[in-house]
Amino acid sequence: MPQPSPIDWVGLSLTGLVRHLLDTHHRYLHDALPRLQQLALEVAGVHGANHPELHRVQALVRELRADLEPHLMKEERVLFPLVEQLDAAERLPSMHCGSVRNPVGVMNVEHERTAALLAELREHANGYVVPEDGCDRYRALYAGLAELEADTHLHVHKETNVLFPAAVDAERILAGRA
Repeated sequence: MPQPSPIDWVGLSLTGLVRHLLDTHHRYLHDALPRLQQLALEVAGVHGANHPELHRVQALVRELRADLEPHLMKEERVLFPLVEQLDAAERLPSMHCGSVRNPVGVMNVEHERTAALLAELREHANGYVVPEDGCDRYRALYAGLAELEADTHLHVHKETNVLFPAAVDAERILAGRA
């Protein structure tokens, strides 16, 4: 998992923060999600008879990937270009979605869904504690899931609490409602 210090992203411009999110968290998820889904499938296949909760873990990893990959695409193709456009603008640009608030609202709802899936995954994976009969692949899966959860929570924090409010403020300022 990427380990940037807060100084690496705090105080960045909107465009700088978008680039940081893409280069750090989006890249991480694009790599980790397929790998963890395959690992969950393998571990459930080997240990599922003795640990039936692994079947739910596997399903949740699949569900998380199915939710996150389209979410990332929407950010990469819709929201982030709008944010970069706002950052570079001297006056309010016309937006196909009416306002940056609209895609931000959608992303925030999806972030809540992701948080709920991560909480359920942690619960079914016993807090990522590997049982005594767990093999190296089992340990790798749970370590990877713990890392995924930590990175995703930091990622969502940066978007929800830093980028999104700053983008909404930039739009408001450009609209002359400062």
